[in-house]
Amino acid sequence: MKRIVAASSLLLVFATCEPVIRRVVTLTFNEPADLVTISASTALGNAKPGTPDAGRIADEREALLSGNDEWSVRFGNANPESDRIVMERRHGELQSLEHIASIAPDDLQKFFFDTHLTITFQRGEHSAELAIYPGTSDRATRQQREKVERALKTYSERAAHYFETIRGLYAYLDQKPGRAEDMFTAVFRDENDPPARVSDDEQKIVNGVRDAIDAVLANDDDTADLDRDFDVVFNPFPAEMRISVAGAILSSEGFTRTPDGLLVVKTPTALEAVTMLQGRWITPDPLAVAFSAPDNEPSQQIALALAAMPRRAEPVVSATDVAAALMEQMRPAPRYRVRWIVHNRKD
Repeated sequence: MKRIVAASSLLLVFATCEPVIRRVVTLTFNEPADLVTISASTALGNAKPGTPDAGRIADEREALLSGNDEWSVRFGNANPESDRIVMERRHGELQSLEHIASIAPDDLQKFFFDTHLTITFQRGEHSAELAIYPGTSDRATRQQREKVERALKTYSERAAHYFETIRGLYAYLDQKPGRAEDMFTAVFRDENDPPARVSDDEQKIVNGVRDAIDAVLANDDDTADLDRDFDVVFNPFPAEMRISVAGAILSSEGFTRTPDGLLVVKTPTALEAVTMLQGRWITPDPLAVAFSAPDNEPSQQIALALAAMPRRAEPVVSATDVAAALMEQMRPAPRYRVRWIVHNRKD
């Protein structure tokens, strides 16, 4: 795998980890909150012929076209008065399908009848509340569970090594704080950037950090499909879930709020989970800082920002500690709840 350390390349890694089959379900409540429109979409990606991903895509396409997919079953159980389906084809081949219907919010549990989700809805005179309680996931096979255990062990070892190399870098900078800017610049240096202004001994430290970053970013046989397998093992949600409410939100928990006002159930990828550990053992975390930087942020600016931050590094942690912390970050929240203002229908 090509070495990836520049901020723009790092962000590209996060942006391109799209699943080959993407399922999204959106619940849109009307103003009186007496009707919820469910939109369940399935988008089919591309895969090399003959691969397991290609087989999964073909099976999903056949199920969608025959109406035997999991969403059709759920819509049938919710018994909406009417529903519609929107298909997108390319060269005659199905690329995506969206199933849409409106039901009473009290019937949401009927829609998710075959999942380990407990959904409650309450509506008062001026407000409504939706709560989702995730249970355990039964979506994974025994082989997938065993694969996740092996991959998580490998990935946690790589993440622990990354934290160890950052601790070594910070120990050196504690002795020579004036070298911080050049050292961070060398860490994030791209192939087309000017040569790093570091000594041979400093370059060894930099190389150790860069190699550790490469290992965390790698998608090799040992950690391939970790995010997808982890999702089916631990996440009971059958799709990405989004909530849209018409009134002002009074309170929410568990959800991630998007700039356009949607509430999203978001479980991070393994790489995102590593960046979310910033502050637990190391501060700042170069990976986390690079990930949070704007898309067009020059590497030099990220290096300057890192150099100016107070640094802290705890003693080296074990891979077991890292694995437990990653699982804590990647599991769903115990409860997702939103309460919002509703407007009654006018007589």
